[in-house]
Amino acid sequence: MNQCKRCGVEIVDDTAVCPLCETILTTDGDGQTDTYPDVRSQTKIFRLLLKLFVFVLVVLEMIFLVADYYSDDRFSWSLITGVCFLYAIFTIYYSFNRRNSHIRKMYWQTLAGMFFLLLLDRVTGSSGWSVVYAMPCAVLFLDAVLAVCMLFNRRDWQSYLLVQLFVLLVSAILLALFLFGVTAKPALPWTAFLVSAILFSLCFCIGNRTAKNELKKRFYI
Repeated sequence: MNQCKRCGVEIVDDTAVCPLCETILTTDGDGQTDTYPDVRSQTKIFRLLLKLFVFVLVVLEMIFLVADYYSDDRFSWSLITGVCFLYAIFTIYYSFNRRNSHIRKMYWQTLAGMFFLLLLDRVTGSSGWSVVYAMPCAVLFLDAVLAVCMLFNRRDWQSYLLVQLFVLLVSAILLALFLFGVTAKPALPWTAFLVSAILFSLCFCIGNRTAKNELKKRFYI
């Protein structure tokens, strides 16, 4: 009988991975055995490919920095590739980590994406396109993803409320930047805020008590 060291449960079938936390199981204290499928070998190969991919990106960025330094271009295009490579490395190491839930991945991936958009905007000359166009579009895209996830996961829809609150806060900040005259394009900030507010309020209208209990649990109220 297999046993999971992390969860402490015993698995009656001959699977090699715990169905709860996906940890490699041990068999009655005899240590790990290579059973079909060989999960450990697949994990090692996957990690090796990730390290190889990151190494290739680092080498490419070094080549781009040297080429940019000796070129006559006034614009440092190698900084843009560096920002894109950093975001790709973060995505690979965080999003492909099985220990992270898909909700946590959505939250941190969106937060990292907005940070790298601001950084990319700064590298290209701080023209403000990330705040005016890119970030409102990212908010609308995440609203659509949240709506689809709640429809397909109706039994646990309240688990997405924290991400919705984060999206609503970001859209409110973008709208405040427009209202205080920092940005001059009203369409996308207003659209992002209204869609986020409608989605968040709709969840409270449909599941009032469930939504309140979820927020109380998250914020320890």
